[in-house]
Amino acid sequence: MIEINLTENTFEINDACFEFPIDIENLKNTLGNCRLTKSKYNQIYTWDNHGILGYSKDGKFVNSLLICLSFEKYDFSPKQNFDGEVKFNNEDAISYYKNNKDKRIKLFKGDNGGAIVLNGISFWFDIDDQIIKAIEISKYEKPKEMGIPIPLSLDEKFKYLQPLWIEWIEKIEQIVPKNNDYFNLAHGITVIDIENYLQLDDDILIPDELLNFYKINNVLYNPVTSVFSFSTNGWDYDLIPFKDIKKEWEGIQNLQFGVSTEVYNLDKYSEKVKADDYANPKWIPFATGRNGDYLLYDTDPSDEGTFGQIIELQNESWERNVVANSLTALIQTEICLLKKGEIKKYDFILGKSDDI
Repeated sequence: MIEINLTENTFEINDACFEFPIDIENLKNTLGNCRLTKSKYNQIYTWDNHGILGYSKDGKFVNSLLICLSFEKYDFSPKQNFDGEVKFNNEDAISYYKNNKDKRIKLFKGDNGGAIVLNGISFWFDIDDQIIKAIEISKYEKPKEMGIPIPLSLDEKFKYLQPLWIEWIEKIEQIVPKNNDYFNLAHGITVIDIENYLQLDDDILIPDELLNFYKINNVLYNPVTSVFSFSTNGWDYDLIPFKDIKKEWEGIQNLQFGVSTEVYNLDKYSEKVKADDYANPKWIPFATGRNGDYLLYDTDPSDEGTFGQIIELQNESWERNVVANSLTALIQTEICLLKKGEIKKYDFILGKSDDI
């Protein structure tokens, strides 16, 4: 049985001491052999018999561990849940977490679960419907307090985005108060953001219109939901934080089939889009359904389509439909829905429970 214990002095797994990032070979010496799910952008180590995942950026060091307490259906998911012990300063970690709400630390705005922190390491609790699904263990870095940066100037041709943002925010504020955890509005992106996250691949950049859209306002990551979302075909798509666009784009590329693509799936694609695989790499995700579905900004349309049209990518059905001719049209549609009082999607946000 695996015993994990974080104390004031050490982080131990079965009496072996570790520090983050953890050398993968040292971890294997303690946990045993594991299987590797490897892609161009990410590497996940799975200890099936222990219910543990290790996330690595470089394949040499594990940056975080996930203690899986609820079964998931991903390829990399452990074949069984964790059945060992997780201790926080020699006390059962889950009991400590539940009995010490005042000691929980929010790692991001809207973090309703929170983490318990000791010795520079955090135990973050992934909670869904008041059930603890997993405990993520990683190095704790206290967020830096930063002032609001000077807004970046908009390109002249994209200044029409400013009043759209203003009206969208005004309509949402009439429904959801700004102090709500899911009101995750942030200041616009900075020069550093652009330098770090503009380029998705060697020849693929976030398009100028989306870039200027995020210059005005950005959103903070929230693992549950966001008030800044688009309602499309009966589903809600949450606006993606600018720095996460690259990660979401990479995730879509990992689903490409290449020569194994079954041509009949492409029959469901709109004639306005151009693709011969799961997705065209020049489709840029900016809103997520959190279920594998996305809204995408199309920078490579077919002859029947329009540059900047918005595609709804439906993962399981392989539907690729154009749901708006432009980003402007998408935002205007969302504003119109709010004006009409179609706000049922905010029921959860306004009536959430936080009892765990």
